[in-house]
Formats: sequence, C-alpha cells, structure tokens
Amino acid sequence: MGRGRRPDGHGGLATPPDGALQYRPDAATDAMVRTRDGHCRFPGCSVPAARCQLDHVVPFSHRNPRAGGWTIVSNLQCLCQFHHNLKTMGRVDASMLGAGVVVWTSRYGTTTVTLPGGMFVQDSASALVPRLPCMRSRHDSPATYSDGESPPF
Repeated sequence: MGRGRRPDGHGGLATPPDGALQYRPDAATDAMVRTRDGHCRFPGCSVPAARCQLDHVVPFSHRNPRAGGWTIVSNLQCLCQFHHNLKTMGRVDASMLGAGVVVWTSRYGTTTVTLPGGMFVQDSASALVPRLPCMRSRHDSPATYSDGESPPF
C-alpha cells in the first residue's frame, strides 16, 4: 500500500528535531496531535482523542530510530485501541499528507480521506455531493404523467 508525500515519516526534515528519535512523544507534541485530531482518525470513529493512543503513521524503528518514522506531529495520529490494532495487523494502511490529512486504504483498495477534526470524504466524486433528504415541500404538487401511466418505479 502507498505512503503519503513524506513516505519516510520525517516530515520533509533533513535532521530530526529534539525528541524525534524517542518512541514516546513529549508533552507538547502529544498535546498538538490530540488538539489537531480531536478524536480517532479512523473514518467514522468518534472516540475522543483523550482516550486514543498516538500512532506513528510510518512505524518507528526501535533498532534504528533515525531510519524509521520519527516521533513528530506530521507522523503521529490519534487512533483508538481497536483501530490502532487494525492498522498494526495490516488490515488498513494510513498515509499522512500535509496539514494532518490522512489517506486510508483498505487491503481491498477502498480509499477514504480523513481531515483533522473528523471530517471525511470517500474517493469517489459522487460522495462529495451533499446528501440532502429528498422530501417534497408542502408547496410541491405531485408529478403528473400525460400518458396516464404510473411512474416506472
């Protein structure tokens, strides 16, 4: 499965900032990620960020921290334990783009994008059209058919 614009998990940085080579984020990084995300970043999940785990989008390498995904805001996301396990098991893949946008790809190829704050859209253009109820207002009159036949549905 693909990776985002920064497939190495280094956020476009040449050298790691302070704390980037440690597995656990410092308090400031933790707070920034939780504030940005608001809740679990998995599409449709509403578990609050305070109850989520912080996930390295590109996995952290305990053997060689400089080579793996760094512990920086642009490589961390909030995931509830269930969705963190789902990602760790390889059932879904996440790629982080700029501004905290996460692209989710299932092992079946379905793609969904989540934006910070919980908004999400699917990859098909038709999903971008607002879903409004199709109800007639009281001013509408029922459709009439000139040939006298019922509608085909």
